Amino acid sequence: MPKKKSAVSKTGRPTILQLVEITGFSQGAISRALNGQGGISDATRMKILKSAREIGYYPNPSARNFKRGYTKRIGMLLPNLANANYSELYENLDLVTADRDYSSILALTHQSSERERNLMYQLSAGEADGLVINPVSNLDNLEDYKRLRSWRYPLLFIYRSYEGFDTLFVDYNASMLKALQYLRDVGHKKVAYVGFTPPSRTPTGKQAVLLELLKDLGMEYDQRLSVPGIDAEEAGVESFRQWREKGKMPTAVVAYNDQTAISIYREARHLGIDVPGDISLLGSDDIAASEPHDLSTVRVERSLMARTIFEMLENRMKHFDSPIRVQSIRSEFILRNSMGPASRGKGASLST
Repeated sequence: MPKKKSAVSKTGRPTILQLVEITGFSQGAISRALNGQGGISDATRMKILKSAREIGYYPNPSARNFKRGYTKRIGMLLPNLANANYSELYENLDLVTADRDYSSILALTHQSSERERNLMYQLSAGEADGLVINPVSNLDNLEDYKRLRSWRYPLLFIYRSYEGFDTLFVDYNASMLKALQYLRDVGHKKVAYVGFTPPSRTPTGKQAVLLELLKDLGMEYDQRLSVPGIDAEEAGVESFRQWREKGKMPTAVVAYNDQTAISIYREARHLGIDVPGDISLLGSDDIAASEPHDLSTVRVERSLMARTIFEMLENRMKHFDSPIRVQSIRSEFILRNSMGPASRGKGASLST
């Protein structure tokens, strides 16, 4: 005679068999109650759920996902969390998924094509029902994106688009135009750029928008005093080091993001350089640290972006063959005290 299976797990974790013993209902009835299915009365469902809460029972997600064929979880691939915009965006997305009875999982690529590729295949193999990807800065994994699409696996790209895939990006044109018009109107003729650039060195994103708008406004891109291809943490020290070597600093800087601008702001204060009297600074993203530094910035409403991400990916998960969507989120120029009239005195010069 086969040995009766114990209701208690080896680890002491509550099991469904304990719920059977406590409630007197069958495993089938308990499964229907926990999964929100019909076939049982409301009173039965309430009794089962109450007992499950009391003993701390929660269904094994691996077993449940295998049976139903989906996880009710979405994955997000980001380059890093050093950029506060990414961490704040993921936090908002996690809140949205929880409100919609989903969960989320985050993985970091660290700008590695190989790591991104491995994570995509790992998460798509039953860990998540769809992926939100801020892709690495080259096309190394384009064929892998296409392969996942051929397997009917939902993907949504943010900040960068690929033909044939859903994309959500931020429209910086109107907000950057207002920022640059302000700088022009208070006497700035040149604007430098400091911050991240892709490995190809071909301007993309905010830097590309900056170059185009400067030309339209009759202003000059200060290429000599720009400091491209630099991390936010090093931006302040490295920028002023290069400007000292050249004996001059720009009167206005558009930074890749707020953290880059804040790094420059802090180094300027350390050196006794006035912001905005000697140098004007514009950041991007309006992270939590921006307002305490009185930083002018380009705001992106991350709660709206998170909701849009979820809605677009959920649509692809439920209606895989629906038309491709390419959508944008508008940004807003926020003028604070890090921007002002162009320096007429010592601000433009730096001694070595």
